[in-house]
Amino acid sequence: MHQSSSSRRRVGAPSDPQSHHLRLPRPKRSSVVYGASDQNQTDLISKLPDCLLCSILSLLPIRDAIRTSALSSRWRDLWKLNPLHFNDSTIRFDHLNYYQTHFKTLEALVCIASAHPGPIHTFHISRLITPAFHCKVDNLMETLTRKGIRDLSLSFGHREGLRYRLPSSLLQCQSLRKASLSHCFFPPSPVVNSCFPNLRELTLEFVFLWDHLLQCLLESCKQIEVLQLINCSGLQYVRLNCAKLQKFTIRGAVHAKEVVIEDAPELRSLRFGESTVNHTRISVRNVQKLEVLGFFSMNATMWIGKTFSKSYNQVITVLYEIAIMYYEHYFLYLNLLLTFDVYLLFFQHEMSVNRNMGLPTVKKLAVLVIGPFNCSLLSDVLRCFPCLETLYIKGSIGQDQHIGFWEQQAPFGFCEQHLKSVTMIQFCGQGSEVDFVKFFVEHGQVLERITLVCEDKPTADRVTTLRRDLCLENRASMHLEIEILHKFDFITDSCEWASLFYTSL
Repeated sequence: MHQSSSSRRRVGAPSDPQSHHLRLPRPKRSSVVYGASDQNQTDLISKLPDCLLCSILSLLPIRDAIRTSALSSRWRDLWKLNPLHFNDSTIRFDHLNYYQTHFKTLEALVCIASAHPGPIHTFHISRLITPAFHCKVDNLMETLTRKGIRDLSLSFGHREGLRYRLPSSLLQCQSLRKASLSHCFFPPSPVVNSCFPNLRELTLEFVFLWDHLLQCLLESCKQIEVLQLINCSGLQYVRLNCAKLQKFTIRGAVHAKEVVIEDAPELRSLRFGESTVNHTRISVRNVQKLEVLGFFSMNATMWIGKTFSKSYNQVITVLYEIAIMYYEHYFLYLNLLLTFDVYLLFFQHEMSVNRNMGLPTVKKLAVLVIGPFNCSLLSDVLRCFPCLETLYIKGSIGQDQHIGFWEQQAPFGFCEQHLKSVTMIQFCGQGSEVDFVKFFVEHGQVLERITLVCEDKPTADRVTTLRRDLCLENRASMHLEIEILHKFDFITDSCEWASLFYTSL
C-alpha cells in the first residue's frame, strides 16, 4: 500500500511548499547609531556641548578640524570656535619675490587674526617683520590680546632706527604666558611697572635694555620661570630677584659689567655664553636646586654659591672696566685687551674651590677653558659635582707638562654611578687630552658616549690612531661608544648646548 505524497512529508518540514528554509525573526535595529545620518536615529556625539566638541577638535590638525564642517550643520561652525595655533614655519615663500610675498603673507595674517571668531593661543612669526609693516602690527597686537594670546613670538626689523616699540596693549595682556621678542624696544619704565602680569617665559633678543628697565620688568613679572637675554645691549649691572625663576640664560654680545643673582631659590638652570663669561663678573648666591651649569670657567670672575670664588686685584678691575668702556672702538679695544692680558696673568688670583661645599644637585656641566690651564684645579672643580651625568669641555687642555697627570688621579665620585656622556670641543688629540679622555674610558662604569669634536676634519687614519691610544679594550662600560666629529657636523647634531657653542665654532 503506497502512501500519498502528503503522508510522506518529512517530519519538521515547513507547511508552506514555497519555503525551503526555517524563517527566524529579524532583530530589532538599535535606536542608537553613532555617526548615522538618518534623522530618525540619535547622534550622541553631536549632542555634546560646544566646549567638549572644541576640545576634541583642538586635538586635530587645523586642516582636519576644518573638514569636520562637512559632517552636518551642527558641525559647520564649530571649528571656528577652536583656538588658533599659527606658525609661519609651515609657509613656503617665493625667494625670487621674497619681499612682495612676505608683505602679502603678513597682511593676510592680520586679516585671519581679525576674522577668526575663536581664541588665538599661539602666534609665531620667525621671519623679520619689515618696518613698512609696523603700522599694522599695533592692530595685530590688540587683536591677539583681545583673543587670549598665550604664546607669542615676533621678530622685527633689525635696523637701529626702525625698531618696533611694543604697545601698551601687549604689555598689559593678562593671558600671555610665553613671549619671544626680537629687534624691538620697551616704552619708558613707568609703563613697564605693570606689564606681563602672568608671564612664565620671556626671551629677549637684540633688545635695548637698561638696568632700571630690566629691574622694573622683572618686578612686574612675578610669575616668571624662564628668562633668556640674547645679544641685548645697554645693560651694566644686572640684579635678579625672582622667587619663581627656574632657568636663566644670558649669551651673545651682552657686555654687562656684573650679573648678580641674589634671590632665586627655585633656580635649576644657569647658562652663560662665552662672551659673557669673558667680560662679566658673575655671582650666584642660591644654588641649592641648581641642575644645569655652563659655561663655567676657572679663569673668569665667578662666585657660585659657597663652592667657587675668585676675585681680581683692584688694578686689574680698573683696567677691565676701561676696556669695556671703549668697546665700541673695536681696534682700540683689541689693543687694550692684548695689553691687559699681561697684567691679567700677573695680578689675578686663582679660583678658590671649597670641596666641602659641593654641588650634588648639578647633573649637567659645561666647562670653558681659556688662558692658562691648571689640571689640578680642574680635578678639584670636577670633584665638587658628585652626581654629574653630562660633561662638556670646550678648549684645549693639551699642554705637554700635564702628560701623565690623569693617570695618577683617583676616580671621581660621579664616574661610578652617574656619568653617561662626555663631550670635548676643540679636541686636538694631544697627549694630555688623550690621557684625560682615557681617564673616563677606564673609570666611567655607566658611561654611554664620548664625543670628540675636532677643529679639522678627522681622517680615517687619525680616527684609528685615537681609538688605539684610548685603549678601548680596557673600558669600564661595555656600552661605551666613541664618536669623533668635525665641528660643523657637531652643530648639525642637535646638541642642546649648541646655542652657546655656535658663536665660536
